[in-house]
Amino acid sequence: MDMGFSKKYLPVPEAEPDDDTSSDATVTNRRRRHSTSLFFKQNLAAITVSSLLLILILLVFTIIAILTFEPLREILIVKSPQFNSGDLRGQRQCLPTTPRTTLSCGNSTAEAESLGCKYDPLSACWLHRECPHYYSKEFETFNAGKPFIYYYDEAMTRQMKDFDEVGHNTQGFYWTSLREHLVHCLYLLRRGHDVHMRGDRLDDMLAKMEHVDHCTNFLANWFRRPDPALDYPVGTQGTTNCFMSCS
Repeated sequence: MDMGFSKKYLPVPEAEPDDDTSSDATVTNRRRRHSTSLFFKQNLAAITVSSLLLILILLVFTIIAILTFEPLREILIVKSPQFNSGDLRGQRQCLPTTPRTTLSCGNSTAEAESLGCKYDPLSACWLHRECPHYYSKEFETFNAGKPFIYYYDEAMTRQMKDFDEVGHNTQGFYWTSLREHLVHCLYLLRRGHDVHMRGDRLDDMLAKMEHVDHCTNFLANWFRRPDPALDYPVGTQGTTNCFMSCS
């Protein structure tokens, strides 16, 4: 005799699919996400190194592109009143590929000041503030730390008190010591060298070969004069193991 069960069991309801996908697809997607995550974990070091190498390669190509792009080849000038020429390490800098705008000082003191120029004691000329004023401080303090003395007349009856008065002198000339002229030539030759090395702006005085000839001849003539200190047989020492190249 069959025994009946008094309790009835209801069927288990079917699960609703997520996002209109079948259960098989869901399992497959989960497996794929798990496999991708595992792949990245196992190859994290290799992926990191490859990414860094790619960034480095892109950086190198960017630098090459910048260096070969014409407008960026102009030299960058450090904005400082003085500098050490030894920082150039014997390397000539890039010259501008396009002509620079001329920075003029006009033809009068008033015009020079209105154009942004200042008196340059080394060249004894008004020179634009953006033009190189290298070695002006060295020139000003060469005379035992004090400026050279300037006069309105050869008889030395009227002395100029400072470089500002020298620059605003309307008679157009002054009188001073021969030492001042020698030091003027010394530091202008150094300024010319550094301007060349930096590819910097070239003022009228530095650009004229006549002034270079004048300074070198002026120095040479004074070196030809008899002087016990200069003529002493062992006043200096040189080296013989010197080997140079040129390019």
